[in-house]
Amino acid sequence: MLTREQKKALLRCLIDKVVLHRAVPDRVQTRIVWRGGDTTTFEIPVPVGSFADLSQAAEMEAIILDLSQKGQTDEEIAHHLTALGHRSPMCTDAVLPSTVMNIRLKHGIFLVRSQSHPRRIPGYLTLTQVARALEVKPHWLYHQINKGCIRIDKDSRTGLYLFPDSPDTLAILRRFQAGECNEIRFSTEAVAGNDWENVG
Repeated sequence: MLTREQKKALLRCLIDKVVLHRAVPDRVQTRIVWRGGDTTTFEIPVPVGSFADLSQAAEMEAIILDLSQKGQTDEEIAHHLTALGHRSPMCTDAVLPSTVMNIRLKHGIFLVRSQSHPRRIPGYLTLTQVARALEVKPHWLYHQINKGCIRIDKDSRTGLYLFPDSPDTLAILRRFQAGECNEIRFSTEAVAGNDWENVG
């Protein structure tokens, strides 16, 4: 079996040059010119800074609005868009539910009436309240949850991500923001005290 270095050396012998062309912000066209003259051309998706930078943003937005108005959940719409070959700005192979939610809310489409007003759950902080306290957009927290960097389950009764209403909650999240830990897990049971675990 060839080692990684041997494989690289073999490829260098086979490839004459690689040509990259970024015609649109979210994709890089790659052309490999093999020794002998044959070529292989393909596109590589790359992360972009905003939803508007996606080349199929308008089509995605139209689908999100249509399906949201028909009552489909963010997760269902994200799965459907992924199956169609779409992706989120910072994710190169899938559409995140948080992307769907942001577009839906931008157009004032609420799945339940309570989404238009802050929820108050005794003993807990909602994701929106945590985002406000951390001075970040809710999308950032949703993205970290979807990546598995922040591990927390939705509350079965409300369908919300509920963080323990404790000073430790914001303290550990600020440490996570600062890069002092790579992964954190929040308990779905505890409200105060030892309600989180640093696992990274």
